[in-house]
Amino acid sequence: MPNPVAVSGAINLPAILVANGVGISLMVILMFSGRKRIRAVSLDSKIFHWMCRLCLLLCLLESISFLIDGKLFPGARLCIILSNVAIYLLDTLFVYLWLCYVDYKLFEAPKRVKKYYAVWAIPAMAACLMSLANLCTPVFFGVNEQNVYYRAPYYLLAYAITYSYLVFGAVLALRYRKRVEKYLFMPVMVFLLPVFVGSMLQFFFYGIALVWVSCALGLTSLYVSLQNEESFLDSLTNLYNHSYLFHYMDYLAKQAEKGKVCMGIMMDVNDFKDINDTYGHAEGDRVLRGVGKLLLRAVNHRGIVARYGGDEFVVLLVDTDEHTFQSILSDIQAGVDQYNAAPRLAIHLSMAVGYTRFTSADVDGFFRAMDQNMYEKKRLFYQQKTLAGDKAACFPGSELSSDC
Repeated sequence: MPNPVAVSGAINLPAILVANGVGISLMVILMFSGRKRIRAVSLDSKIFHWMCRLCLLLCLLESISFLIDGKLFPGARLCIILSNVAIYLLDTLFVYLWLCYVDYKLFEAPKRVKKYYAVWAIPAMAACLMSLANLCTPVFFGVNEQNVYYRAPYYLLAYAITYSYLVFGAVLALRYRKRVEKYLFMPVMVFLLPVFVGSMLQFFFYGIALVWVSCALGLTSLYVSLQNEESFLDSLTNLYNHSYLFHYMDYLAKQAEKGKVCMGIMMDVNDFKDINDTYGHAEGDRVLRGVGKLLLRAVNHRGIVARYGGDEFVVLLVDTDEHTFQSILSDIQAGVDQYNAAPRLAIHLSMAVGYTRFTSADVDGFFRAMDQNMYEKKRLFYQQKTLAGDKAACFPGSELSSDC
């Protein structure tokens, strides 16, 4: 997203300074408002912080480049060359970090860093080397005797590399966001749309600067999404949390008023205290994460899954039918069986399950009915456990479980 070629027409310098000033202001606000949170937590937040820094610096460098363009004073040629080389370098780093950010948000897998990130960096490194070559000879751009910037033969390659990283990040997000077994607040198109629009306008209309203020707007939208993620997602399981659950109930009530069948399923991990006491809280957390993943796989796009609190989980289904409902229960059972079949510590996972239909605006009554149903199944579980001598039913409450 480098500067466009100089063509006929005046540079609208006040508009350029205002646009980039807005971009700088937005980045300063984000960096200071999120400083504590970003310092303290994960790699994705740190990458986001660096993207904000780069966007701020690029807004500044682009303004300097336009201010110097066509000016003749000692050192002006060197200044415009250095500023544009820096723009090309930092632009490449920015889009590479965008791809890393998307990938880490999706997978949170350090092994992928070692496997893919070095390969993904090859086009960026090539673009950086070609940018540095501009210090000696025109590659992406040149500067004529009047100190005016112009495009060199390989400028389209720089655009191609830049947009390839942006598009690849979007494709990754759209392809894998439903497979990664967690909820994401990452609207990639909200970030990309202003970037594409701004860069295309700047490409075709010389004298305006919209690229980096557009990136600033995109980063701001991502920041808002990060705040939503922190507010509505459970940090341990990456499921919706208690707050989002009751926020979602407004939507559920409206759908129920329209006559749609809305169901709720509440689940509790049996003997969870014993798991914590016997194997430790770290293993207990692993069990909760495993339950969250199997519930997401089982429910998929047919409803939402939330961690209600502790070892309790809730599934909400809108506009469902009996076949779909029983299919979800069956898929949850299959997920429990698969979990128990996997090699791990000698933990036999079982869950008490209660469910009911949402028929009125009485949200408390709805959750109370699920809770009472669930604890009736839990009572039966412990009765069976006592009678069988620790041979617990796999999935109390599911009509599809022959052991219950």
